[in-house]
Amino acid sequence: MFEFIAKPFGVIMEFIYNNLAFQNYGLAIIVFTLFVKILLLPLNVKQQRSMARQQALAPELEAIKNKYNGDNKKIQEEQMNLYSKYKINPYSGCLPTLLQFPIIIAVYTIIRSPLSYIAKLSKATITALSDKAKEIAEAASQKVGSDQISVNTFFRNGYVEQFTEIANCQPINMTFLKIFDLGLVPRVDFWAYGSEWKTYLPLLLIPLLAVASSYLQMWITNLVNNGPKKKKEDGSQPGMQGLNGVMKLMPLMTLVIGFMVPAGLGFYWIVSNVFGILQTVLIKKLFTMKKKEGSV
Repeated sequence: MFEFIAKPFGVIMEFIYNNLAFQNYGLAIIVFTLFVKILLLPLNVKQQRSMARQQALAPELEAIKNKYNGDNKKIQEEQMNLYSKYKINPYSGCLPTLLQFPIIIAVYTIIRSPLSYIAKLSKATITALSDKAKEIAEAASQKVGSDQISVNTFFRNGYVEQFTEIANCQPINMTFLKIFDLGLVPRVDFWAYGSEWKTYLPLLLIPLLAVASSYLQMWITNLVNNGPKKKKEDGSQPGMQGLNGVMKLMPLMTLVIGFMVPAGLGFYWIVSNVFGILQTVLIKKLFTMKKKEGSV
């Protein structure tokens, strides 16, 4: 369904996995995330510049609120006139946030179908692998799922030669740091998986770190752009209410979704948030340097 979004990003992920990440799945996600951040850097710079300029107008915005106290329509009209005067688009900050959604869909599609997007196997080859896995599993009184991750994991855990004979490549090793199997879905009831509980237990950290890093990024971004004493009214500026609502909702969505999808997506969120924090701080320092030089 989302192949048109995932296909171009899948080409990039496949190249990174085979040429830059030494066929290390976790490292491939890290490099891929860095690529995405670089791709969106111009928009993020524009977003942060717009937020900084809006913050500089805070005294004038506050004066408008005091002058037209209670007349919300007039307040918004005068605020928009002020933004127009200084050529500021108060809604420009929403675009980088909105662009994250199709990218997340693409990453999820790639992670859910690694044989298609990373191993670049045809549908016929994937079907042959699935049939062979079911045949081996039935003969050995084992079970194997029909999804690509389950098929890949089945061959990786003891049947690599059979996989290579059919696919002419190695199964994708989705284990990162020999601890996190990023192909598995994190489970709260990890103890219900018998001897495999040691594999599922570390995965609990993925959704938790994803939501924690999301809130940390939101807090640092607010601190960097607005200072430690951000006024409550700032959120009422045009364009900011919707953005703030999305920003507050996303970490909660991350936590819920993190327990529904392969851990690779949660890992992507963690890495993206860490890079986002570094990017915010570095851009702020750059703006500060340029301001001292008089070029901003």
